[in-house]
Amino acid sequence: MKIKSSSHNTELGMAKVNASRGIVLLEIVIALGLFAAVAVSLVKALHMTSQTAAMIQDGMRVDRVLRSAMTEALSNPYLKEGTQKVDIAELTGDDKSFFSGELETIVEALELENEDGQLLQNMYRVEVIFYWRSSDGEWQEQGAETWRYGNLYRP
Repeated sequence: MKIKSSSHNTELGMAKVNASRGIVLLEIVIALGLFAAVAVSLVKALHMTSQTAAMIQDGMRVDRVLRSAMTEALSNPYLKEGTQKVDIAELTGDDKSFFSGELETIVEALELENEDGQLLQNMYRVEVIFYWRSSDGEWQEQGAETWRYGNLYRP
């Protein structure tokens, strides 16, 4: 009988070893699955971060173009009513500019009154609108507007 019991113990030992190997393999598969899920999420997050950074840079470039155009329009000593359109390539003198588009400057006379009802003369509304084609090929626009006293920069 001792022989039967020893072979029975050997079979039980082999079954425990095989079960142990199966559990280790299952743990490895689960760990690889979790690692893959985390890696995919990390790659997606990095991709979204890079897209957001690119959008912010584009927005800063547009703001810089608008600020420059507004400064130029406001520093003109003799404001004239009307609309003026200029291609960005003409302004920069560079056909390889980051943006291709056009600037529209609109100057309109305003009829404003102060608190006492007196008419404020020589006031103008100055608006600058930048039209450009975005990276996805669609036309975009952004504008800025302010008021200015007409005689402000006259000598």
